[in-house]
Amino acid sequence: MSAAKFIGAAVVMAGSTLCLAWTARAQAPTPANLAPADFVEAPGKAKVQAACTACHAAGIVTGKRHDAHKWGEVVDQMIDKGAQVPEADYDTIVAYLAKNYGPAQ
Repeated sequence: MSAAKFIGAAVVMAGSTLCLAWTARAQAPTPANLAPADFVEAPGKAKVQAACTACHAAGIVTGKRHDAHKWGEVVDQMIDKGAQVPEADYDTIVAYLAKNYGPAQ
């Protein structure tokens, strides 16, 4: 094997190793996928469960920590993407999320 081909092969192998290492790092456990698999028992749980788990596993939600303002933004974004949140349930959902998955929890 010529020196140029050997160097080229070494570069390809090094690049492949870096890609595999990056992929493994990207798939490492995160707080969202290590979060509790169910929602906290509290008023509003059923409404949150119905609204959020239509598209997400519970851990995606329970792994987040936001204040009420940010939870409102998140719920608004999900509604914009098609989440079915009745207007009458909006405040209950945001309050439940902020109380049980706020920054201090």
